[in-house]
Amino acid sequence: MSRNARIALVCVLGAVLLVVALRGVDGDRVRALVAGVKPGWVALALCVYLSAYAVRSLRWRLILNPVARVRVSESFFMLMAGYFLNYLIPVRAGEVAKALFLKRLRGVPVAVGLPTIFVDKLFELLSIVLVLVLVPVLSVSLRGTVASLVFSVLAVFALALALLGFAVANPKGTARGLAAATSWLPDRVHTRLSGWLGMLVEGLGVARANARVLGALVGLTAAAVLLDATYFSLMFRAFSIDIVFAKVLFGYTLLSVSYILPTPPAQIGHNEFLMVVIFSEGFGLGRDEVTALMLLAHTLTGILITGVGLWSFGAMSIRVTESFSRRPREAVR
Repeated sequence: MSRNARIALVCVLGAVLLVVALRGVDGDRVRALVAGVKPGWVALALCVYLSAYAVRSLRWRLILNPVARVRVSESFFMLMAGYFLNYLIPVRAGEVAKALFLKRLRGVPVAVGLPTIFVDKLFELLSIVLVLVLVPVLSVSLRGTVASLVFSVLAVFALALALLGFAVANPKGTARGLAAATSWLPDRVHTRLSGWLGMLVEGLGVARANARVLGALVGLTAAAVLLDATYFSLMFRAFSIDIVFAKVLFGYTLLSVSYILPTPPAQIGHNEFLMVVIFSEGFGLGRDEVTALMLLAHTLTGILITGVGLWSFGAMSIRVTESFSRRPREAVR
C-alpha cells in the first residue's frame, strides 16, 4: 500500500472514531463545561505536559552518548521537531526525521542514528508493563477495545524486545534472518533493504553500550510517565472532576503507548474515542465531562506541539519542508 493510501485510510479511520466518540454527547453541555474551566490549572497542566517531553529528550540524549555527544537543547529540539512531524503525518515520519536531524547537526549516519531511536521507543513502550500492573489494582476488565489495544501494544513491545535481544546477541544471524524474511520482495528492493537492515541491526549494539545506564533510562521513563499522568490529572482538576491518580495514570499511559500503532493526523478521533472508552465506559465518568476535557486538552496540546515543533525547526536552522523532501534511503547512502 502506498504512503498516500495509508494516510487516506487512517484519516478515514480517525473521522469514524471521532463520530463514534461524539455520538450521544450533549453539545451545549460540553460547551458550558469548557467555558467554566479553571485557566490556572490548565496553564499548570500544559507546563507539566511540556516537561514530560523534556525528560524524554534527556533519555534519548543518554542513549545517544555512545554514538554522539549532543547538547541538552539539541536533543530537545530534535525530539520536539520529530514529535511535531509525527503529529502532522500519521506514518511515524518523525522517527526517521530525528535521524536526519542528527546527521545534519552532528554528522551521525542515519543507519547509526535510527537504532538509538528504536531503543528510545522501546523504553517508551516499557510503560505498557505499568498498565498491566494496574489492571488488577483498579479492577479493570480487559475486554473489547481496551483489551485489543493493550494486547496489540504488548505484542509490538514483545517483538521489538525480541529483535533487540537477537540483534545484541547475534547481529549477523539476526541480519540474515531479516533478509530471509523479506526475500519475497522484488530483487532490487530486497537487495537495498537487506543492506539497510544489516546496518540497522549492527547499530542496535548501542543497547549493549547503554547497559551501564539502564537504571537511569528506566528512571527517566518512569518520570516521564508520572509527569504525563500529572498533566492529565491537573486537566481533570481544571474541570472540577474528582478521580484518583491511579486511574488517570492507567488511562493516559494506555493512550500514550497506543501511539506506537497507526493514528490519524494529530490523533484526531483516536484520542477522543479512547478517552471515552477508558474513562467513561471503563471508570464510569460522565461522557459529556470526558468529551469536554479531551476536546480542550487535545486542542491546546496540539497548539503547543505545533508551536514548540516549529520553534525547534527554527532553532536547528532546518526548514520543515526538508523533512518531506529528503528520502531516508538517500540519507543512508
